[in-house]
Amino acid sequence: MAAFQYKAVTSTGQIVSNVVDAASEQAAIRELIEKGFRPIAVKPVGGKSSARVATTGTGQAKTGISLFQKKVKADELIMFTRQIMTLLRAGVPMLTALEALREQSTKTFGDVINKIYVDVMAGKSFSQALDQHPHVFSKLYVNSVKAGEMSGSLDVVLERLVALIKHDQETKKRVKSALQYPIFVVCAMIVAFIVVMTKVVPNFAKLFEGLHVALPLPTRILLGASKFMQNYILYILGVMGVGLVAFRWYIGTPSGRFWWDGLKLKIPLIGDVILKSSMARFTHMFETLNRSGLPILQTLTTVAGAVGNAVIEKQIHQVALGVEKGEGISGSMKKSELFPPMVNRMIAIGEQSGSLDNMLNSIATHYDTEVEYAIKNLTGMIEPILTIVIGGAVVVLALGIFLPMWGLIGAVK
Repeated sequence: MAAFQYKAVTSTGQIVSNVVDAASEQAAIRELIEKGFRPIAVKPVGGKSSARVATTGTGQAKTGISLFQKKVKADELIMFTRQIMTLLRAGVPMLTALEALREQSTKTFGDVINKIYVDVMAGKSFSQALDQHPHVFSKLYVNSVKAGEMSGSLDVVLERLVALIKHDQETKKRVKSALQYPIFVVCAMIVAFIVVMTKVVPNFAKLFEGLHVALPLPTRILLGASKFMQNYILYILGVMGVGLVAFRWYIGTPSGRFWWDGLKLKIPLIGDVILKSSMARFTHMFETLNRSGLPILQTLTTVAGAVGNAVIEKQIHQVALGVEKGEGISGSMKKSELFPPMVNRMIAIGEQSGSLDNMLNSIATHYDTEVEYAIKNLTGMIEPILTIVIGGAVVVLALGIFLPMWGLIGAVK
């Protein structure tokens, strides 16, 4: 037996610190959960806390993953999780379940399951085996499974993970679907503009030169822009290509990603969708891990890395630091302007009443509805905006081309 120092939240919302004797850290966490405590941090006496999980900005462990690593589809991950859950509930041993599933999966995922099978057979826990494949299983997934193993409710945790992954994928698809149309229209407008300026306008330029009349300002601007694009189109495309590559590289750096994620939150219409979607994702993940009995600090750290926005991730880490100091979750959130007041109030009520999980579920359900409304509003607003932009471009081109003709007709009359 070893001594473990812990900090936990009681059923009444009080933060307590003490020492518990247990065979391992997992056993200590399990014992606290059985007593009705919600662990914040657990560490060996004189040792280093394991509540902090080292992750990268994307919530994945740092490994030497090849850039050409084949990805496992979300549908495959959902099916794998559901099948493992079903087999475990039927009383099938983990090794037997993994052996059966590796034969039924695609080659890429089958190889991953085979490695997990070998690791489990070698004595590793299921969560430890999953953690060797961060390109397939996120830290959120691994830590959820770990919490299920410690609390003896792995099948329940896997069921929640299925629902969480499906919900996350559906939200992403809705957002992408809403943005596909405007992106397509904008790209088509750019291509059409280049064709008109390099192929159509030059023909009118030759006609205007033969008229020997003073051209109005819109026409001169249009002809000047057309001539510039004809002479420097390759340079323009080259600069655009280099700029795109440089932009992609910059937002791949920590500082660039933080700047870009912050900018996205400030974009009219789109920023509102991103914020509400992130709040829904945050509360769904927080509830899943919290119900599993994972220590709160580890839960917040894991959720921060998986929420998908560097600015929100930083704020969640600040909340974790506040919780570590004894300020409570809602007390730490109030210091940030990013979390909506409703989230702060409901989490505060959940902490005080000992029903944090139920409150998190209510917040997640609320923001799921808000995301749907925000996406519909985004789609409804983008269409008239694009119509106005396209109409404005057509008017400019028409004035530039037809004003000289109208002037010539007036002069002839």
